[in-house]
Amino acid sequence: MDPSLCLIASIILILLLIRRFSVGVAVFLGAFTLGFLSLKWTVFNVFLETVTSIQTIKLIFVFCLAFTLAYSMQELKLLDKITTSALSLFGKSSVFVIPMLIGLLPMPGGAIVSAVMLRDVVKRFEIKAEEVTFLNYWFRHVWASIDPIYPSVIIALAVAEISYHTLFASTYPVTLAMLLAGLPFVRKYTLSSTGKDFRGIVYISPVLLVIILTLLGLDIMYSLLLSIALLYVFKKPSREDLATVMRKVLNPRILVLIVGLLFYKDLIIYTNSAEKLLNNLELLGLPQQISAFVTSFIIGFATGIETGYSAIALPLLLPFTGCGESIVAKNLMLV
Repeated sequence: MDPSLCLIASIILILLLIRRFSVGVAVFLGAFTLGFLSLKWTVFNVFLETVTSIQTIKLIFVFCLAFTLAYSMQELKLLDKITTSALSLFGKSSVFVIPMLIGLLPMPGGAIVSAVMLRDVVKRFEIKAEEVTFLNYWFRHVWASIDPIYPSVIIALAVAEISYHTLFASTYPVTLAMLLAGLPFVRKYTLSSTGKDFRGIVYISPVLLVIILTLLGLDIMYSLLLSIALLYVFKKPSREDLATVMRKVLNPRILVLIVGLLFYKDLIIYTNSAEKLLNNLELLGLPQQISAFVTSFIIGFATGIETGYSAIALPLLLPFTGCGESIVAKNLMLV
C-alpha cells in the first residue's frame, strides 16, 4: 500500500481506539498497523530496534523522575503550603496565581488538584463557580509548551531530538500569548495581600530548580535527579511517603506509552509516510503551514490530552518541523 494511506489508516485507528483504551495502547496498535501495512514482517525488526534503544530507556527514566518529583511534593504536603502562602500574599488574585504555581507540576488530572486547592478562595471571596473553573483550567496550562517536566515537552524533546533550550526558544511565544489572552479575565481580581507568609512559596523551588538547570544546559535527567535529591535531603520523606510515590510512578501505562510513541516515530521515519502525506496535501493546493495546523488541531481535539497529541501529531509532522539540528523554530511553535 501507499505509505501515506497506511499512515492515514493508523491515525484513524488510533483516534477510534483512544476512546476505549489508554493512549499508549492506542498508539502502540496504530504503530503496528502502519508497520504491518507498509513493511509486512519487517515491522518486528523496527520494534526490536526501538525497545533496545538507549533513547527509549532514557525517556522512560525521565518520565518516572518527573512524576516522582510531582508526587513527592504532593505527598510531602508542599502543595498545601504553597496554596496557604499564595492566599496570604495574593488574596483574591490567588484564584489565578494558585493554578499557575500548581501548573508547574505535571500530574494526570492536575486541574482537579488545583481546583480542590481553590475551594477556600472561592468560599472566602464568593467567586462564581464557572469563573473559577475557567481561570483554574486556563492558567494551570499556560506552561504546557515550555515546562521541561511536562510529559508533552519531554516527548517533544525525544521525538524532535532537540535540546530543551532549542524547544524553549521555539515555543515560549505560546506561553506569552496565553498569559496575555488571560489578562482581560483577571483584571477584577486585583492583587491584595492579607498577610506576609512567604514560607510556602519557597516550596515551588524544586520545580524552578529543574527549569533553571535545564535552561542552563544541564540534561533534564540530571536536573530532575538533583532536584529530587535536594528535596529528599531537606524534607526527609517517610517510608510510607516513598512507597505511595512509587506506587503512583511505576505505572505500566507509562512504559507502553513511551515504547509505543517511539516505535510509531521510528516507523514514520522508516517508511517516509509522513513526508509523502504532506506532499500529497500540497498537491491538493494546501500550503504546508495550513496542513500542519489543521492536522495538529484535529488530533489535539480528538485525543483531548497533551500526551496523546504529542505521541501522534509530533512524529507525523517531523517533515514540517524538522528534526535535530534542522529544526525550524516557527514551525515547531505552530505545531
